[in-house]
Amino acid sequence: MAKDDWKSRLLATIEERGTSQRRVSLDAGLGPGYVNSWFNKEQKEPTVENLLKVCAVLNVSVSYILFGVQMSAETEEILHLLEKNPETRDAVLKILRPAA
Repeated sequence: MAKDDWKSRLLATIEERGTSQRRVSLDAGLGPGYVNSWFNKEQKEPTVENLLKVCAVLNVSVSYILFGVQMSAETEEILHLLEKNPETRDAVLKILRPAA
């Protein structure tokens, strides 16, 4: 995957929502040019915390922006919980995998 695919998805999402980079920055509680700085010649990289804020404002999952995979909030929560608890993850996999 190209390094800047996430930027293309973010720009497309901003456009689809009918808003601007400036408005998204402000609504996320960031400086007015913060999101724009991810795309201009500075190529500033976002922190995870700020990317999460921007995604929340746009009502889009971070997994979609970063990887192009759309997941519901519930699916992301399930994955997070399974990742934190290997025993539960193994039990769920045992249930979901077909018997050999």
